[in-house]
Amino acid sequence: MHCVICKRGTVKSGTVQAELRIGTDHLMVPVEADVCDECGEAYYSTEAMRHLEQVRENFLSKVIAPPSVGHVYQIS
Repeated sequence: MHCVICKRGTVKSGTVQAELRIGTDHLMVPVEADVCDECGEAYYSTEAMRHLEQVRENFLSKVIAPPSVGHVYQIS
């Protein structure tokens, strides 16, 4: 399958770091997806989307509390 975004790349299965933005928090979640080898566009399956939705709900309800990685600073 060719990528519908860049029209050049070939889409293959792989693991990607999906980013969930929840307020000012960013969660990086590894999931299986089909990924363009040219531009990196990821195509998520229904199962992967359900997993990401569950991670979001678990984070919001404080079922999970992943460790912080790095820091973000704002200059005003």
